[in-house]
Amino acid sequence: MPDSMSVRLHLYRIRVIEVMIDLPERLEVVVRDLRSVVRCPWCSFKTSKVHETRRVKVKDLARGTQKVTLIWLRRRFECTNCGERHTETHPAFDKRMTARLTRAIVRDARHLSITEIGRRYVLSWHTVMAVVKQWSALLAERRAKRPCRVLLVDETSLRRRHRYVTVISNGETGEVIGIVRHRDFRALSGFLTAQGRRWCAKVEVVVTDGSPSYRGAIERHLGHASHVVDRFHVARWFASGLIEVRRRVQRTGEPGESPVFSPTIFRTRYLQLARADELDSDRFARLAHALMQDPELWHAWRLLQQLYEIYDAPDEAEAAQRVEAFVYAWEAAPIPEFRSVLKALAEWLPEILAFHRCGRITNGRLEGTNNKLGVLKRIAYGFVSADNFAARALLWCPPVAS
Repeated sequence: MPDSMSVRLHLYRIRVIEVMIDLPERLEVVVRDLRSVVRCPWCSFKTSKVHETRRVKVKDLARGTQKVTLIWLRRRFECTNCGERHTETHPAFDKRMTARLTRAIVRDARHLSITEIGRRYVLSWHTVMAVVKQWSALLAERRAKRPCRVLLVDETSLRRRHRYVTVISNGETGEVIGIVRHRDFRALSGFLTAQGRRWCAKVEVVVTDGSPSYRGAIERHLGHASHVVDRFHVARWFASGLIEVRRRVQRTGEPGESPVFSPTIFRTRYLQLARADELDSDRFARLAHALMQDPELWHAWRLLQQLYEIYDAPDEAEAAQRVEAFVYAWEAAPIPEFRSVLKALAEWLPEILAFHRCGRITNGRLEGTNNKLGVLKRIAYGFVSADNFAARALLWCPPVAS
């Protein structure tokens, strides 16, 4: 009795014709489509006349350690009605690999590097990246069509402190809508222009950092929307005044002398930036002891706490009153380092107060997304191409359930 074997591929509408190679490390199987009659794409008439048959190698998922290659008997049909010829297609095959292998590559691209994926499936780096880019383009097109009520805009860098890109995210779902090169007016304006007026008309709230370039693009394309400057960035503006005061008053000697800084003031530098209501009794006692070393530092700390209270206001009117109270407190005992804080308040006051009018929305969700993108950059050992980074980022940042 001759040796015999059967192979089941679990592929829709595929028949195994012959097993050519069956080794522990490699399997090659000849397959073809079950259909004998197809419809002509030119005239829609059915035809069964085969003009020629070609053998196409298609890579499939491995079976354990056994690499699988399908040899597809791909037919070219000739229509008996119009005489045109066409090559058959199959839903289980995506160019030179099966659709399930493509899905596996895309799934792994959400947590592995491209090099590791290529090593896992024995594919070249460029082949894997082409698959990722193809799926990311479809994903970006699908997401771009969905209406967005809350738009979050921030920046991140491909490498530390240079090669910046602008990240645009849906504030309600958390998904990344797009990533464009640079962080200037043209970057955000180009993205909004590509989205179209109908899409922009549905945006109600935009949250950004304190970037004048972003504000210019928002005023041009999203003038109807409420623009909110992110609370986290505003808090950093507020804290910068106290930091400069602390750096000035903590110095006890000239550079080169020892000690240069007052240890008591320097060691409590992080406590000085904290909110008073978040400190326990022990930490507050340490902070009070340090602040009493210099009356100007104590006054600067009280000014900072007044600025923090702006965001505790129940509504926009109360927040505006607290801003006014801060200005009066500063005028009573002016501190030069807080002039930049006053300038930022005057320039961005409408966007700061819009925080209370728009449901206290922040860029926190997008900051979390940027943290995920930071993990992506570490796994990939950095990016050179902004297009490759954008393709990977769209897969890494899907919608998040509320």
